[in-house]
Amino acid sequence: MDLRPTTHPVSGFLWVAGGWASLVFAFAGAILPVLPCTPFVILASFCFYRGSPRMHAWLHRSAWFGPMLDDWQQYRGVRRRMKYRALFMVTVVVACTLIYSNLTWWMQYVVLAGVSVGLYVILTCRTLPDDTPRAPRSA
Repeated sequence: MDLRPTTHPVSGFLWVAGGWASLVFAFAGAILPVLPCTPFVILASFCFYRGSPRMHAWLHRSAWFGPMLDDWQQYRGVRRRMKYRALFMVTVVVACTLIYSNLTWWMQYVVLAGVSVGLYVILTCRTLPDDTPRAPRSA
């Protein structure tokens, strides 16, 4: 499989479109407890790498996603504080949703199934100690 950036304009456009779609899902994942944010940011980075070096560099320089991507690229993991914060937020939001909403019993199980997938993704990512040296800026 060729993992170098593409030079074809149509495939480059499709890779960039996939990167933006992944970022939309990442932003939704930052708000909604059903979607994990980090895997979509990593996918966006890969898509931008294939489609546009400029967009890839922009994403890695961003204040929100840059440190997370640098940690992933250098250490293949997520910092402990970020992982615990994500687990806490997902648990609190889902608990409040299930307690205070009027969802039918089967819809509650659908929500729990989706959240379980998100929690599995979060829990299976490698955990980095918070005192791990910051990865050098990649772009």
